[in-house]
Amino acid sequence: MLANARFTLPRSGLVVLLAALAAFAPMSIDMYLPALPSIARDLGVPASEVQATLAIFMAGFSAGMLLYGPISDRFGRRPVMLAGILIFIIASFACIYVERIDQLIVARLFQAIGGGAASILARTVVRDLFTAQEAARVLSLMMVLTTLAPILAPLAGAVLLEFSGWRAIFAVLFGFGTLSMLVVVLLLPETHSKEARGGMTIGQALGAYWHILSDGAAFGLTVSSAAVFAGLFAYISGSSFVFIEHFGIAPGVYAMLFAINAAAIMAAAFANSRLTRHFELKSLLSAGVVISFLAGLYLVVIEEAGLAGPVTIMAGLMVFVAMVPILGANGMALLMARYPKNAGAAAATLGAAQFGTGALAALVVGALHDGTAFSMCVVMGATGLIALLAFFTLCRKL
Repeated sequence: MLANARFTLPRSGLVVLLAALAAFAPMSIDMYLPALPSIARDLGVPASEVQATLAIFMAGFSAGMLLYGPISDRFGRRPVMLAGILIFIIASFACIYVERIDQLIVARLFQAIGGGAASILARTVVRDLFTAQEAARVLSLMMVLTTLAPILAPLAGAVLLEFSGWRAIFAVLFGFGTLSMLVVVLLLPETHSKEARGGMTIGQALGAYWHILSDGAAFGLTVSSAAVFAGLFAYISGSSFVFIEHFGIAPGVYAMLFAINAAAIMAAAFANSRLTRHFELKSLLSAGVVISFLAGLYLVVIEEAGLAGPVTIMAGLMVFVAMVPILGANGMALLMARYPKNAGAAAATLGAAQFGTGALAALVVGALHDGTAFSMCVVMGATGLIALLAFFTLCRKL
């Protein structure tokens, strides 16, 4: 641990705190998923335009991460995180009062740019305090807790939608952001010491991106981890339309199905925190990309064979999404360990790649949407294949 990081919390409390800060993305995305069809009807726009708000959010989240990572390497984690959360709070307030889809898109963009600060810097703090193997365990435990957001957020969103309307969802996000800022002010000290910054200029901090992306192994690690994450967002963006509109499932039942898949992510993250004690991170990554590829292939096959139904689709989805923490936690830990002096930039590289490719996957799912599960299954199959090829061709020297 860094000597100047004066935590009053025990390690378990620190994990809970960082997990809550890392939950900005699932809170901001998953809570309003049950409301997507309702927002489309209320604003008088087609489903594809409402899905665009999800893609815009992920693109903005990526842009925010790329900005905050190297800046935090230069100026410290805490002030940068507070600035981002303030932007999130203001944008969340704006989302409550939008009247047109273009207003919602702009407000969601700034909400994402702000939210990226807490999400990525919570993970960077882990690298400031722990070694690579320990960081993988802590990141996995954070993901166990963070996954409570995808489990509870859609359920909360469905309740708010039924009793208060979709605008109440953004009011809750406004409150979440405000509470998060208070927590950071009171409980989170600076973890990136002045000595660790080493007089780094902002140009040097931003230049770290070139070194990371020109490193073949680091690039392969980024692509493989991001591809599986993109598959997750293909599921997130398409599943409400597949289950609610195509299969005719009620929003409340959909929220429960979504919670089941979130529970699969949680179980896999918890298992990964234990597996890192016995296996090398590279071995766990290898297994994860193979399983995600097979799960994606299964989804494509059952859709093309006319066997896609709620049960068969759910089986493939559960296996695929369970690989996200395997690739995410271990990939993040390895990448930050590879560039310890630029941990913020390394974390931002992977985080931005994840949400950037997630935005692209969401757009493709929306563009190919034909009222069935075709676009979701095909995009998830493609991302599984990309992850497999990237890892086994570029990551041999990890």
